[in-house]
Amino acid sequence: MIGMVIADDELIIRQGLLSINWNNYGVTVLGAAANGNEALSMITSAHPQILITDIRMPGIDGLKLIEAAKEQIPEIQSILLTGYEDFNYAKTAISLGAIDYILKPSDPDEIIEAVLKAKSKINEILQLRNLESRCKLPKTKNRVVGEILEYIRNHYQEDISLYTAAEYVHMNHIYLSRLFKKELGETFLETLTKFRLEKACELLSNFEYKIYEVSSMVGIYDPGYFSQVFKKYYGLTPTEYREKLSSSEGVENESK
Repeated sequence: MIGMVIADDELIIRQGLLSINWNNYGVTVLGAAANGNEALSMITSAHPQILITDIRMPGIDGLKLIEAAKEQIPEIQSILLTGYEDFNYAKTAISLGAIDYILKPSDPDEIIEAVLKAKSKINEILQLRNLESRCKLPKTKNRVVGEILEYIRNHYQEDISLYTAAEYVHMNHIYLSRLFKKELGETFLETLTKFRLEKACELLSNFEYKIYEVSSMVGIYDPGYFSQVFKKYYGLTPTEYREKLSSSEGVENESK
């Protein structure tokens, strides 16, 4: 379940939001606050992943609440409730990372849609974190090899090679190649390629990116070569991998 906090100083609005059967959407309401200070206290104690807040409230207003919430929970997704006269404030909230704003009086379906949008974003973040956790470069006690692994982590998006890595640690590239192979059991290029492809898998889960854009974002500037190497490692082309992701997401949605 995704946790959510509601903040609005109008009782009728809070009651309306609470009347929605959020459990049907995989969301549980952790609290409903009548002012910003109360909401911030709930956020601090309950750590919700979604915040629905009005702009104008006693104490901390909605904009400051969003800002304070993100300081505590960077991945929190905020939805703003606003009157027509608060439109400029709404634009500011969007710049602070609010995922959506809804004009009052609001339609329950519109609010549900915004919450589902926030939930989808949260699931995307969790999925990327899971993939990120599986991108653990090899571990080593060798200081020089450790520096090279860190170099790969920080520069994989660039046009790097064994030669540039050798320059980075002020070492002969032939000696470095032997040291790397002896320590990790694989070449510099093999380690770099695997790391790049794992990062590519993360990016391919975001369907807004074109495949050639993903290729460039992981430091492989020839899309044809990228597709060839990707298939060698995973048995699927980037397009087929994406189709598989899309298919699995469709099955998951049908089961809900």
